[in-house]
Amino acid sequence: MDLSESVTKHPNIIKSAAADYCEFYHQTYRQSILIPWDDNIEAVDINSVSSLNTRFIKKLAKLKPEVILLATGDRIVFPDTDILSPLIKNNIGFEVLDNQAAARTFNILMSEERKVLCLMLMAE
Repeated sequence: MDLSESVTKHPNIIKSAAADYCEFYHQTYRQSILIPWDDNIEAVDINSVSSLNTRFIKKLAKLKPEVILLATGDRIVFPDTDILSPLIKNNIGFEVLDNQAAARTFNILMSEERKVLCLMLMAE
């Protein structure tokens, strides 16, 4: 799905995404990535929702986003709610979406200059 009609010039705006890739104007990723609103995109070693743990969620919470988008491939897979306590304690919103919906939502929130963080998991 091409999302290239965005008017913003931010380097982290997603051009297109699917279960196995995420394309930006400067690069295409085929591994799981963390996409922040204010920093460089970072590859992560988490390939499934079941691999998420409280320690990783705490790391995300320390970045102080307003909302975290969890992109889980071509279908929505919810994480164990027990690992989400750092988000609740820090009043951070959390949404689980498929990769295409997460890409659209991320771009909209970026255009609103929101502090959004997207963890996009890629199918292996």
